[in-house]
Amino acid sequence: MKHGPDKPDADRRGGFDNVARALGLISPATEWFALGWEHSQASFPRGGPEFLRPAFVVDTCAALGLSDELAAAIAESLAMFDANEPLQRLAWHCSRTILDQARIDFCPVSLPWSRRLDDQPAWAGMFYPTVLLSAGPRMIELHRGRGIPAEITRATAADLELWMRDYRACHGRFGLAHANWLANHFCGRIYRLGRLQFRFEQFELPYRALRRRGDGRVVVVAEDDMHAEGGTIRARIISPAGQPSPEPADMRSDRWQTVLKPGDRALGIHIPAARPGPPWPPDAPPGEPMAFEACGRSFRRATEFFARHFPEFAFRAFQCDSWLLDPQLGRLLPPESNIRRFQEEVYLLPAAGADDSQIFERVFGRRYDDIRQAPQDTLLRRAIVNHILAGGQFCLAACILLPEDLDWGAKVYRK
Repeated sequence: MKHGPDKPDADRRGGFDNVARALGLISPATEWFALGWEHSQASFPRGGPEFLRPAFVVDTCAALGLSDELAAAIAESLAMFDANEPLQRLAWHCSRTILDQARIDFCPVSLPWSRRLDDQPAWAGMFYPTVLLSAGPRMIELHRGRGIPAEITRATAADLELWMRDYRACHGRFGLAHANWLANHFCGRIYRLGRLQFRFEQFELPYRALRRRGDGRVVVVAEDDMHAEGGTIRARIISPAGQPSPEPADMRSDRWQTVLKPGDRALGIHIPAARPGPPWPPDAPPGEPMAFEACGRSFRRATEFFARHFPEFAFRAFQCDSWLLDPQLGRLLPPESNIRRFQEEVYLLPAAGADDSQIFERVFGRRYDDIRQAPQDTLLRRAIVNHILAGGQFCLAACILLPEDLDWGAKVYRK
């Protein structure tokens, strides 16, 4: 970005090239942060942003139910912005980007710059928490406008604390690696209802769910392999356990109706990790990372919550993709396992391009060159290690659950 000699000194200092140079931002960070820069800087407040003041941080954390310890850590980090106008301008720009999306919208938030600070260890760790908190008052306003109880607002905001404590466990200090996921919370796109979180999404998997008239049986077929001709549907069926049939099957089209297809509205299911430290929703205590009954209560709450507070969002399915859904885990774990029981309540589906990176990250914290060195202190870890030693592999998988089929504990699709 070039400035002519007629530009005031303040305008030149606030130009993106100068800010990027002062902060040491390098490509590709620059190209993503530069998007909309002039628009945001036109409203940069004289004296710096209000959200960079300790009182704002403390008050906003209290309103969101975040701990005093976390509020103090973020407030103390604000010193890095003192007398650093380039960093203030970058924070203002990122804050305006989030606030521009802080509205009731039925799609996930997209912040293209949210992972671009990996090479800035001096200030990057506490940069994103500060920026996210700037949208805290707007989050509260959005929730109040929909009549959402304050306890749900606080439970949703608690994810910021969970991820910052997770960062501290890895790095020895509070911080946050990226903002894109948590921006969904502050922009009104995701809500924690007991054990689970639910986000506004679209169904984008290459499958179609069909329900048979009369008995209500559901089958899922691969969209690319589905052909309808002369009153017959020919398609490759995916079993509820996530296994594609070896050969296409023929079904009479007058007996089946489509109940879910790509592009339909869906609620994304997200399973927050259990970590020590407050605050925790009452039915998600530490030590029960995926309690079966708590998950069922969350699904039932979700059907009531979204019908009451977002009646215009007529979703057709719950959906999820996760390492927890790999059908192999269901076969390896005992019947009383929470993971296996969860899988048996949903319709499992293969996920294209899936690999095993997530299972190593979530179960062991990292990948092991020699899997025999991985800890085996839980049933899950032992099952994974033994499977890999036997030559097996794992992969991320997906699932759906149609709201009209919600009868938690009944294994509707497996019947």
